[in-house]
Amino acid sequence: MIILMNSGKSFTNKVMGGIDTAMKENTKKHQADKLSGPPIGRYYDVEERRLFLDCSGTGSPSVVFLPAAGMVGLDYLNIHNKISQRTTSVIYDRAGTGWSEPINLPRRASEVTDELRNLLHTAGVPAPYLFVGHSLGGIYARRYAQRFPDEAAGMVLLEPAYEDLLTDMPKLKKRYVFQQVYPILRTLLTYKRTFRNLFEQMLAEWPDSIREPLIEYHLRKR
Repeated sequence: MIILMNSGKSFTNKVMGGIDTAMKENTKKHQADKLSGPPIGRYYDVEERRLFLDCSGTGSPSVVFLPAAGMVGLDYLNIHNKISQRTTSVIYDRAGTGWSEPINLPRRASEVTDELRNLLHTAGVPAPYLFVGHSLGGIYARRYAQRFPDEAAGMVLLEPAYEDLLTDMPKLKKRYVFQQVYPILRTLLTYKRTFRNLFEQMLAEWPDSIREPLIEYHLRKR
């Protein structure tokens, strides 16, 4: 769904903090782990930490992918490569995720958008930006556009979270929870094999040099 810029309903710090807390992007274990350098792209020094970004193609507007919680820039590589044939395309990892350096979570949306803006400027990615925000990334895309409207050409929001997400979520029924106990336990006992098979299917078209490190990252943080 393509959304052109409009005033819209503003976010409150209270709501953003609540959503950030409910949708944490990683665990303490992941923050303690050290990954080798990214298989493509490069690091940029932003706010005293190294952040991963890959920029490909030329043209305007610059398309910027904002990953969902639990996902990273390289998960969008197939679309990134196609977009870069027509215009500038950017994938990146927020601090605390993927190949970017750790940071304490949760964070406010204003902090995330400040970080993204500084990263784009440091990397020399020209505005205006067309944001592709997936789930949690949709919140950050909207917040960026609200704060810096002159830099935003528009948004494509994929399964975006929204202000009333937490209050609108249906409550789980006890019967449903009990029915899922066995499948959950089975998945937990075999989760690495299950997830590896899943990621191998999802990332089948990714080059080997990218697919394997990406799968290892996703298995490590679970």
